[in-house]
Amino acid sequence: MANSLSPLALKKIMQQAAKEKIFLKEIKISIKNKVVDAHEEFLKKFNSHPVTTEIEGGPSASNMSRTLGGVGNLYTYIGFPSGSSPIRPLRILLEKYKIRYHHTKQGIRITVELPTKEEAFQVTPMPWATGRSWARGIERGISGLGRYLVSSRNIAKSRSGKAIEVKGRVRGGRFSNTSYLSTLLNDYYKKIQQLERKTF
Repeated sequence: MANSLSPLALKKIMQQAAKEKIFLKEIKISIKNKVVDAHEEFLKKFNSHPVTTEIEGGPSASNMSRTLGGVGNLYTYIGFPSGSSPIRPLRILLEKYKIRYHHTKQGIRITVELPTKEEAFQVTPMPWATGRSWARGIERGISGLGRYLVSSRNIAKSRSGKAIEVKGRVRGGRFSNTSYLSTLLNDYYKKIQQLERKTF
């Protein structure tokens, strides 16, 4: 029959186990802080992006994104209903992430679940065409600038209250595509992938 551990030996084992548990906990906190830093940097860039701030500015915002050549703004051009908050469902999605920890012989590795581009495009439907995404349109182009009639006064038949699309051409120029979600997310993914490749 095997000898039982002495109280002193058992105490040392328990102390070592406790130290390892505390050590692992500290490692996980350190890892989480790195993910949080990348996440907060991404959200900061998203929140301060000209497209985001312009749309959040509502029907009276200026065209700070320069997508419309300074005429009107994206809120009225896309035709969001007056009083709606099109950025809100996108921000709710982008705020989500989940860290999974994997214990290996070498240490701890992680995988992080992040919102995909497709999910982002799904929560940004055009108000007049649910199969299309306004966020994707920002990057690829949204036609109709020549027929975009914007007014400082309320327009009765307007969704946004300030602009309508008319049949005849009222101006020249075209929508200027600009980088938005895809670029922001790609940078975010790269930073998270660098953490996923490490062993802590």
